[in-house]
Amino acid sequence: MGQSRAFVERRRASMEELIRSRGQVQVSDLADHFGVSPLTARRDLDYLESKGLVSRRYGVAMSRDDAGGLSGTNRIERAKSAIAQRAAELVEDGEQVFVNTSTTALDVIGKIASRDVSVITNSVSGLTMATPSPGITVLVTGGEVRMPRGVLSGEFALNNIRSVTATKCYVGCAGVTAEAGATSNTLQEAIVNSQMLQHSTYKVILADSTKLSKQAGFAYARADEFDLLITDKWATPTDLAELRDAGLSNIEVVDPDELVGPLLP
Repeated sequence: MGQSRAFVERRRASMEELIRSRGQVQVSDLADHFGVSPLTARRDLDYLESKGLVSRRYGVAMSRDDAGGLSGTNRIERAKSAIAQRAAELVEDGEQVFVNTSTTALDVIGKIASRDVSVITNSVSGLTMATPSPGITVLVTGGEVRMPRGVLSGEFALNNIRSVTATKCYVGCAGVTAEAGATSNTLQEAIVNSQMLQHSTYKVILADSTKLSKQAGFAYARADEFDLLITDKWATPTDLAELRDAGLSNIEVVDPDELVGPLLP
């Protein structure tokens, strides 16, 4: 009985640490991560909530020890913005850059300050996206439109992607793990992402800490196929170590406080 209680206490402590590091986590993802049933995960969260360590809302567990009092959702948005800003800083004059339909990847476009840059995206929003530099040209692949996100896919999009060799490729993901690599929620997006990577020289995956150790349904690249991962400071050491062991050795961790200003109350 003593060992069982100690095991449960360690799991709950690890659960609280994971929620605190990521800001917020789906209850279903917690169950998968710790290999327990959703009922057991909820019981653990009941205990943590009774201790004032976490809070819950609409199937999401959130840290109550968030830096500066910032909500988990806002913290993730700031992390994504910092990741996009750092990615944009890596773009040099005269480059050709693939950008997929991830919100983090699309945010890169508006942050690029270099000139004579061609951005190729399979997102309809690329048609109306404002860019700070007049030296940026945004090219849209065309193809079959999947609403409501305006994702372009199909043979028309793929043929246009194959006609380009980009210097850099920025892709976001639904999740990335050491075992499955980068994954997407839809087959169509996974196929397009794969083609973008195949036709790029330098491959960058943009994944905030909530996407690490999370796997979606359709894999499109192994971890070791990427030249760089940009994530945020709330990524756990375990998640980063697993990805490095899988061959994704170049990882840059950004701090939203430094790149996008101080946390707001």
